[in-house]
Amino acid sequence: IEMSENKDFIIQIKGLQIGKHNYEFPIDGAFFGSFENSLILDADLQADVVLEKGSGWMNVSADITGDVTVECDRCLEELEMPVDLDILLSVKFGDAESSDETQEGEREVIFLPVDNTELDMKQVVYDYVCLSLPLQRVHEEGECNPDALKYLEEQEVKEVSEAADKNPFAALKGMFE
Repeated sequence: IEMSENKDFIIQIKGLQIGKHNYEFPIDGAFFGSFENSLILDADLQADVVLEKGSGWMNVSADITGDVTVECDRCLEELEMPVDLDILLSVKFGDAESSDETQEGEREVIFLPVDNTELDMKQVVYDYVCLSLPLQRVHEEGECNPDALKYLEEQEVKEVSEAADKNPFAALKGMFE
């Protein structure tokens, strides 16, 4: 296993022997901070990457596990979420085919120029981790910041009373009592 300390997630493929090659990439908050508008505040992830090189093709599989810290959608406090995902890629050399077929069975297909000397995994890792998170990111019931919840309840009561004030039929409310 080649423990990769390079934080840029680049695998040198020029001169790589045919066969399987293992890489480990630690993923931290700085990784996600390097992307503009990232919703992930911090991370403690490990990416175990296996690159299988053949003659004119490569298959890449990555297992990413650990935790990321995001903002709770309800109370805006930090929320730690587990990540456990598998990525399967096929790398082909040359231009993308005219059929624009980007799936090959269970694997996503990436096209690299023939003269490319490296495989950059950074965007792939970022995209897959972000897509693995649920759309709603909230604490379990009862774990949100109580002050934030109290404020939200006050705002909801205010909105309901303002909506009642704007009701054109509010003047008729007591007419039939």
